[in-house]
Amino acid sequence: MKKVFIAMAVIIASVAVISSVYAMQSGEKPCFHKEFNFKKHLNLSDKQLASMKELRNNFHNDTRDLRYNLEIKRIEMRKLFTDPKTDDATLLAKHKEISELRQQLSEKKAQMKIEWRKILTPEQIMKLDKMPHKRHAQWACHHQDKSMPGKVSPKVKGEKNKS
Repeated sequence: MKKVFIAMAVIIASVAVISSVYAMQSGEKPCFHKEFNFKKHLNLSDKQLASMKELRNNFHNDTRDLRYNLEIKRIEMRKLFTDPKTDDATLLAKHKEISELRQQLSEKKAQMKIEWRKILTPEQIMKLDKMPHKRHAQWACHHQDKSMPGKVSPKVKGEKNKS
């Protein structure tokens, strides 16, 4: 009876935490900048967009086992690293396995990008350099309070007080 009560308490607590997380989420993903919409920035046709999506889906299907094996090796590495009995050679060998899997994944990703590039026109390829980088958008998202609409930055506040 005690085990059933504990199990029920854990389930109820889990549901409460999960539902509160979903309740806090807005309809739109936070920090999802439209600047990174390839279709918008590169003026992709529907056919180009469909081809790119197909390539991405093929990439995910082709690399599923590779990504799974990489995650398994990472877990194994974590277990080995936290085991005081593990010797250095074993850790280095596991690290080498992980590095090889990462390299394979990186090569497949590069190949997918090359295939994507073949879909683009020369004008669209030239526009790629002018697109903002994803990491910049993530940084900007975390530092957006100064530039958010409706919010007045301290500099602007000071200027308003002077008049």
